[in-house]
Amino acid sequence: MSLIIVEGARSSGKTYLLSQQTSLPVYKFDFNSSFAEWNFKRDSPNVHWFGLGKEVMLHELNQDGFLPKMLVDRGVLTNSVWGVFQGRVSEDQARKDLVNFNRRGLFNDTQIILIEGKGSKRGVKDIWDEDEKRGNEERALFSSFAYLLQSLGVEVSVFHNNMDLDSVIRFKTKISKI
Repeated sequence: MSLIIVEGARSSGKTYLLSQQTSLPVYKFDFNSSFAEWNFKRDSPNVHWFGLGKEVMLHELNQDGFLPKMLVDRGVLTNSVWGVFQGRVSEDQARKDLVNFNRRGLFNDTQIILIEGKGSKRGVKDIWDEDEKRGNEERALFSSFAYLLQSLGVEVSVFHNNMDLDSVIRFKTKISKI
């Protein structure tokens, strides 16, 4: 696998787990800066298509052999979940996007790890903090879309993060075996 995409709801511990491993480079797109620079509206469909375009390019670069083995903090699942979550696209459209992504072979040589866990309330992080109140809805969308990808044959695994040292060790081990 060249791309290992780490997905999950806010406060599931994705970024923390990624920061604890040192074996692979980690890529995280600075979505917040892009969102602010282009003055997007939260519910603008343009945000969804902007994110999807970034994902297509990332996966095409991977397919063409330009990328090293690497970890990615949030990817196409997040774009789909948040597209629906923020009212940018319908759930039906997000599902069609994921099916088309798969049909184009863009998930080849890719492993998705869906982090499930619920940490304590964190401090102020970004403009999306208020959406943490809808965590159950967000987690349900991640599970639903992950299940769709699994049914299409995409490699998606679920990692239960208990927010402890054992979880960090299990995550490092999982990454080392991919």
